[in-house]
Amino acid sequence: GKTLPDMLSLLAASPSVVVSPVGASRLAVGPVRVGQPACLASDDFSLSRREVVAAAAGLSALLPAAQARAESTLVTRQQAYTRYVPRVERGRDYWAGGLRKQVSSGDWAAIQAALEKKGPIDRLFGPLELWSSSFSSKTISPKTLAMNDAIDELREACRDLRSAASGKEGSGGFFGFGGPKAMDDGKRRKIAQDAYAKGKDAINKYIELGNDGLGLNFTPIDQMD
Repeated sequence: GKTLPDMLSLLAASPSVVVSPVGASRLAVGPVRVGQPACLASDDFSLSRREVVAAAAGLSALLPAAQARAESTLVTRQQAYTRYVPRVERGRDYWAGGLRKQVSSGDWAAIQAALEKKGPIDRLFGPLELWSSSFSSKTISPKTLAMNDAIDELREACRDLRSAASGKEGSGGFFGFGGPKAMDDGKRRKIAQDAYAKGKDAINKYIELGNDGLGLNFTPIDQMD
């Protein structure tokens, strides 16, 4: 006897129908294979030609819908890539170029300005978050969560950079009175250098995660050296 999938294959391949001995208008379905639903395990179960054709039509109708969803997802990801990745790359380039020089020279005013709202470092976070979210749909994907973890690490690096740029630490004084005390230059530079390295690692991790499984339709993003 033939299973239901066998009969569907026969219908797809030929307009003729194999007629079972139990009736000229019925298609006999043979023994059910292991793993099929229990409702299909009856020995006298049979399907009419109309039922089989309807089932085949229903299955074929699912294919265009699945294809449309895949195409929609690809279009959405292409739009996100085009919109956000160039901004991510600009932020990466600033970190690798301008910020590195500012940390090296101790240009605290420039670092503070970069961290302020709409500064080159501050403007990096929006595109980072939006591109990572493009890898999720109705539920947040593990890839998005991992990329968001890298963004959090970058935020921590920026907090340390801000501390170094301000040149102040602690609340100072007895019970906090007297204000924060000035940070010595050596410590200030060390905090800034460590923060720069931590941020670089976070950005590279984010890029590596984003590149993973990106697909042939997209150009991988370069990491910082």
